[in-house]
Amino acid sequence: MSGKDEFGVNENTRPEEAVRIAMEREQKAREFYLTCARIVGDPGVKKMFEFLAREEGKHFELLEREHDRFISGEN
Repeated sequence: MSGKDEFGVNENTRPEEAVRIAMEREQKAREFYLTCARIVGDPGVKKMFEFLAREEGKHFELLEREHDRFISGEN
């Protein structure tokens, strides 16, 4: 398999590139959930979307720390 799959990675993708792609996706997911939270009328659903947005933010921060650690050579 030499072409990139639907996720934009393959066996030739460098680890730091895969983490960068994951960071972008976490950020987009967070933005999606925040948008949903702004437009829904139901308070319970709004709360759920806000929770999901916070979780995506945590995932982004974890990936960012790992990316920085990898770049600095601490792996």
